[in-house]
Amino acid sequence: MLTKSAALLAAVLLTSVAIKTLAGSPQQAPKVAVAEAYSLQPVLLELFTSEGCSSCPPADAFLKQLDDAGHVNNAEVIAIEEHVDYWDSLGWRDPFSSHQWTSRQEDYARSFGHDGVYTPQLVVNGRRDLVGSSSREARQDIVQISKIPNASLRLSTIDVSATSAEFSISIENAPPEARSARLLFAVTERGLSSNVSRGENEGRTLSHAPVLRSLTRIPFSSANWSGKTETGATVGLDPSWKRENLRFVVFLQASDTLHVLGAAASATTAARR
Repeated sequence: MLTKSAALLAAVLLTSVAIKTLAGSPQQAPKVAVAEAYSLQPVLLELFTSEGCSSCPPADAFLKQLDDAGHVNNAEVIAIEEHVDYWDSLGWRDPFSSHQWTSRQEDYARSFGHDGVYTPQLVVNGRRDLVGSSSREARQDIVQISKIPNASLRLSTIDVSATSAEFSISIENAPPEARSARLLFAVTERGLSSNVSRGENEGRTLSHAPVLRSLTRIPFSSANWSGKTETGATVGLDPSWKRENLRFVVFLQASDTLHVLGAAASATTAARR
């Protein structure tokens, strides 16, 4: 038989257990997931490459994989291969090479503080560079950089003929540094490949991500700049380029840092005349 004091102690203990059960222990407390909301920005990927470079095909294949997917963790990617010409004298002349792309890569080398250029080099929104085949690091950079606020660009196709294409371009929410930025228009072509007969890749068939065919600076007015403007662009097209494989890209690029401040892309939608 319990004494009066023992019974009282038992009642207190039972009450304490009941209270803890109703409240729940810290381990049993429901967890609320807190998600950070980001307005992900399109990310421009520029791969400086060459068909004469034996270490470039893996980087080309990785960029093509990203282009085929179109996104990395919900961030849109805009992929461009820029074939440099300094490999052309070493056994194989890259049919897609241009000294203009070599000069562009040299500009990036200066902005990043490098002593020289190299292939394959992947530049992510003009802000980071890395070896083009470094897939894990590239994906991390894309995700991080897509969270940086940028201008919103829209590119609309008006008309495409055998020799030219006409577009309208709108820019909104541009940062103040965009006042002195360059508005650049790129024409790229998918589905290109080569059977390499000489050089470091002799005997290989190389397939490419979208290859840069032309890059043009588009004049636009920054008078009374409020972060919003509209303009138009007409660019020339080579009749040998396959219209169904063309993609048009417009982007704002800071003149000093070379940071890409916004980008947009559009495939050919107007019928060829």
